[in-house]
Amino acid sequence: MSITLRSLLITPVLLAGSAAVLADQAVTFLTYQSSVPDAWVAETPKSEMRKLQYKVPASGAEGGDGAEFVVYFFGPGQGGTLEANIERWQSQFQGPDGAPVEPTVTRIGTETIPATLVELRGSYGRGVGMGPGDDVQTDRMLLAGVIETPQGNLFPQMHGPAELVAAQREGFVAFVKGVQPTAATTP
Repeated sequence: MSITLRSLLITPVLLAGSAAVLADQAVTFLTYQSSVPDAWVAETPKSEMRKLQYKVPASGAEGGDGAEFVVYFFGPGQGGTLEANIERWQSQFQGPDGAPVEPTVTRIGTETIPATLVELRGSYGRGVGMGPGDDVQTDRMLLAGVIETPQGNLFPQMHGPAELVAAQREGFVAFVKGVQPTAATTP
């Protein structure tokens, strides 16, 4: 049996106990697998609802804020409908004139694992519940997904400075499109 560097298992300690990371940034969480770009840095999830959490470092000489990538899982039948989530995410954004920001909504999943991508850009206040909250940040972007699985919906999200998040869109979409059952759970 030949072992390559890409197949070696690296086992970081993640307190939520729900993810393992492979050398090529392949990730396994719950009963699913996908991959994330090499530049994303694994972090310990801040809550049990977060099944994966990554820091997306700012690139280039300008430095600045990084972005955050998180995959939420609330359980079977939990987390709300796609429409309710879009409404909540939209309520957290404002345009330059204070007007609501219209989301871009795209179906990007597969026939076996349907998924939807929601994109919003503007002034962002990630308050709990509805509305922009008190800590409003300008020129922010949110990529949010709803991945429909037999175990319940997965909610991957990336938020941060608009330019950085836009530059990482391809990696986010690849993660969503790449979500598949692990070999152990495939019939």
